[in-house]
Amino acid sequence: MHWIFVNIYDGINNVYSGWIWWNLFLAFIPMLLSFSLFRRRAIPPFQLALAWFGTALIGVVGLRSRIPRLSRVMYQTVDNIRSGDPGTLLQLMWLVVVGVVALGVSIWLFKRSYTSKVWLWWLGLAVFIAFLPNAPYVLTDIIHLIRGTSSGDIATWVIALVFIPIHLAAILLGFEAYVISLLNVNFYLKQRHLHKLVLPSELALHALCALGIYLGRFIRLNSWDFVVSPTSVLVNTLNTLTEKRPFAVVVVTFVILTTLYWIMKQITLGLKLRYHYARKGLDPLV
Repeated sequence: MHWIFVNIYDGINNVYSGWIWWNLFLAFIPMLLSFSLFRRRAIPPFQLALAWFGTALIGVVGLRSRIPRLSRVMYQTVDNIRSGDPGTLLQLMWLVVVGVVALGVSIWLFKRSYTSKVWLWWLGLAVFIAFLPNAPYVLTDIIHLIRGTSSGDIATWVIALVFIPIHLAAILLGFEAYVISLLNVNFYLKQRHLHKLVLPSELALHALCALGIYLGRFIRLNSWDFVVSPTSVLVNTLNTLTEKRPFAVVVVTFVILTTLYWIMKQITLGLKLRYHYARKGLDPLV
């Protein structure tokens, strides 16, 4: 038995870099935001707070593997400031401006209770859209499994019985978070008698996420780059939409997202209906 645990530990130590926890953390953020924005009564406040706390713990665990990378970025930023790099100085000035504006808006909203709710909702919507691509982004994380297990240093049975199930479960959970997020958007629109906007909103969000996945996987941008470096996001977005190969990748990704979402949507709604029947003691086959 000892050699079994040794093989599993060696395999995890060689392959696992914390990406599962970190990417699930990023995928769960838009899902929890969707409940706060679009379906507040679906989850009791205490349970929603527990979900946020659990998601934060997942993020802390996943962040540990990224500490060396963050340290390198911080050291590089300090060196650029010392050398008087204009790009870094402009970026820091932009962050200061954003921080001052955010502080001013927060103080202003604090004095107006009704207006604050409206502005906070729109702010939450912007954060939701910015982080939403992180949920379907986990589909591309199969590359971690391929890279980690192609070296030949890990036993085949460990790959088949440990790594593949773990990676597939993580990918499924992340994409399910995407499905639930969009279902909550649909619920919000239907509650406001905007049924005609359900399909267009789904397709628009699929398109935005397809673009976000490309920018994240190939250009290596992050959700917070919308605030940290908006010009970089704008330039890379325009380049992606105007060049043939990147645009083709985005289109293919859009088709994949649309297809998988429709399948998972039917499964999710079917499971919900099955649970509803079970609570009422009804047989769904009758």
